[in-house]
Amino acid sequence: MSDVIVRRMADRDLEEVATLEKQIFSDPWSYDSFKSDLNNEMALPLVAILDNTVVGYSCLYVVADEMQVGNFAISPDFHKRGFGKLLMNEVVRLALGRKCEFIFLEVRESNGAAQALYGSFGFKTVGRRNNYYRNPVENAIIMVKEL
Repeated sequence: MSDVIVRRMADRDLEEVATLEKQIFSDPWSYDSFKSDLNNEMALPLVAILDNTVVGYSCLYVVADEMQVGNFAISPDFHKRGFGKLLMNEVVRLALGRKCEFIFLEVRESNGAAQALYGSFGFKTVGRRNNYYRNPVENAIIMVKEL
């Protein structure tokens, strides 16, 4: 794991991130969505890099004392190898560094693996957004971590 670098997403990462996004999610964010985050002063787009390959990414948004995790993904080729924990550790570190009091996220109701990861970091379920996701339509579980 010491070879993994987590850094701010850059233009050079966009193709790889957008390709992974299409592999991972049934309703993927567009290339342009990621690109717009690069110039959004409230956004903190991150990539986890191993051997010049994007193994994970997250798009974070900070407003006042809250951080919102808009996107969090690990390449299927790198699941169950600790990369999700490594990336989430960085998310929490950044939130603390920005004096955030809460981190919020939504996760598909059926995504038990992600819910377990977030729960292991102290995220608690606080609500549900009915029919939040499309393709397929599914409820979102709202989770929050108090810092």
